[in-house]
Amino acid sequence: MKARKSLSTILASVLMLASCGSEGTTSQATGDTAQAAPDEQQAQVEEVTPQTITIDGDIDHTQWTGGVESTITFEKFPKSVAEFESAMEQLGQEPQGAVVLMLMAMELYHNDAQAGEQCLEMINTETNLPGVMRQLKEKLQPKDPKDSYARPYLVATFLEGATPDNGYNPTRPYKVKVRTHPVNKYEKSDALKGYVLELQVYSNGYDTPWRGVQVLKAKGDTHYRVFNCPSMYTACKEINWETDAEFKGLE
Repeated sequence: MKARKSLSTILASVLMLASCGSEGTTSQATGDTAQAAPDEQQAQVEEVTPQTITIDGDIDHTQWTGGVESTITFEKFPKSVAEFESAMEQLGQEPQGAVVLMLMAMELYHNDAQAGEQCLEMINTETNLPGVMRQLKEKLQPKDPKDSYARPYLVATFLEGATPDNGYNPTRPYKVKVRTHPVNKYEKSDALKGYVLELQVYSNGYDTPWRGVQVLKAKGDTHYRVFNCPSMYTACKEINWETDAEFKGLE
């Protein structure tokens, strides 16, 4: 009986030690989780510092005057949805700002398809988005980088200083030139409840440098959206092979 009682005591002691060890491990794991939680919360509430963006030249929102130019200057392209949203708050209230935001979303799509698509959805109207996505997939996200339709430097062609001869490497800070169409007036749209503004953006990547783009701010909306822009995603000229220049990418 004593031996049997001793064995029972030993078993009880082992079980108690195992239980204590398990509780200690659980407590330690809980502590680690509690310690990690503030870091995760901090990452979630981290704010993006707005970059310096300037707009030189005003474009009237309702009264058309042909050939009015505006130049937008900025330091860098957004690298995330949060950075794009920050730029949108700075630029989205102006029609020429919507054109630059379109270029920013295109470049983000080139580097990060998922984030870029979210931003393209933000800046385009629902009717314009499907055509944009079909074309940009070929030019900025091709399955084969050597595909004849691929144009990794498409966005760069719209930046000041970028040419086929220098590999489409622009000057810094980046500058984009936009103007009202010299002939086509604004159109009042009762269906869309807003004015469709026909603008043009300058590019050195085409034989016809001024590329058409229509923007719209519907009633109740706080931002301009791109309504139509095939001239912004058609295939630009390739880099001049005679110069041996290479595209270095955009910051």
